[in-house]
Amino acid sequence: MKNLPILLTALLLAPVVEPTAAETAKVRPRPNIILILADDLGYAGLGCYGQKLILTPAIDKLAAEGMRCTDFYSSNTVCVPSRVGMLLGMHPGHAPIRDNFTPHLPDFSGYMKGFPEELWPPSLPTIGRVMKQAGYQTAQFGKLEAGIPMPPGKMTEHGWDYWFGFKGTGDAFQYYPLELWKNDQKIAFPENQPVDVRRPGIVGSRGVYSQELFVGEILDFIRRSNDAPFFIYFPTQIPHGRSPADGDEMQLPDIGPYADREWTHLEKLYAAAITRLDSDVGRIVQQLKDRGIDDRTLILLTSDNGDENSYYKYTKRFAATGSLKGKKRFLYEGGIRVPLIARWPGRIAPGQTNRTPAATWDLMATLAELAVTAQPAHSDGISLVPALLGQPQRQAREYLYWEYHMGKQQAVRLGAWKGIRFGGTQEP
Repeated sequence: MKNLPILLTALLLAPVVEPTAAETAKVRPRPNIILILADDLGYAGLGCYGQKLILTPAIDKLAAEGMRCTDFYSSNTVCVPSRVGMLLGMHPGHAPIRDNFTPHLPDFSGYMKGFPEELWPPSLPTIGRVMKQAGYQTAQFGKLEAGIPMPPGKMTEHGWDYWFGFKGTGDAFQYYPLELWKNDQKIAFPENQPVDVRRPGIVGSRGVYSQELFVGEILDFIRRSNDAPFFIYFPTQIPHGRSPADGDEMQLPDIGPYADREWTHLEKLYAAAITRLDSDVGRIVQQLKDRGIDDRTLILLTSDNGDENSYYKYTKRFAATGSLKGKKRFLYEGGIRVPLIARWPGRIAPGQTNRTPAATWDLMATLAELAVTAQPAHSDGISLVPALLGQPQRQAREYLYWEYHMGKQQAVRLGAWKGIRFGGTQEP
């Protein structure tokens, strides 16, 4: 045994070889992931976040069976830049788009027709591409990508195996659409004739409800899934209101349990829309259980920005931002602090409340870790996997930062403190 000391020394000095992503994936099966992004859902729009009037039993159960995050933020305070930041994993100081339109296109043409090519589509990898390259089946349904019109083929380039929905935000104002896109195919719905207040005499007709189509496709996608993990991105329209050109009211098949409430009609519609989303979340969870993959699936539910109370004529009925100041279009807490619910049976302990400050641009890093793949170098986010699993956070965060073009707003959160200013820069 004269060589034993030499052998022990060699073993102690030998480099530690980290397992490859493929090896790790074999040891720790990767979860299916469903990311549900509500549209203009305020921080207190759900029962589990303090809502007293709008019924959300399925989502409340989702939170009770998992984690509810109290200090979670959207990437921006309006639709397009919020989605851009989330999909690219970038805070607004780095993201290429920081409003629904660009300063040199004041007619909202970026919002309705597309942004300049140097801004979007991006050359940087999006969440879809990261998950696709990690071996996930990828699909999205609803208000596609960032809500920016672009050639259909670009969706495939961004990593989506399957997609069904609206190409642009402008189209997504319609809950009974004239057309949708399924991969590269345009599908017409002649039975839907939207109201247009600019065209007197056009009454409109309701045939096929978009939310029902999207949820039906999601359930079918889950039903057809194979052994490979899947990533579903569901940017729903709910509870976004309609375009002013189409009249004030949101369109729904019915107003459900709110018909007899002594509320305004718009308040009933708004509440019914959120309850409809709640019901659809319940249907998705049930499909996972029916397939026997519930405990292998992480569900994340959040919102693109804070509450927009113009949909119910600025009444204080629902107090959908709770005690927070501000709303959509402002970087005050009510404009950017949003719900985040995470449920993963057997991995995320039930009934948890997490107060870690985080934002939707952290989802890129989080999903990359879950997929056992590298976080893109351009990403500003940190992985929230330790927080979700009840472990100490590995990565330190110095601050959270936002900027928004309207009013040249800037905001920063440092620990428990937050500062906001207007007129902050010339070119936000």
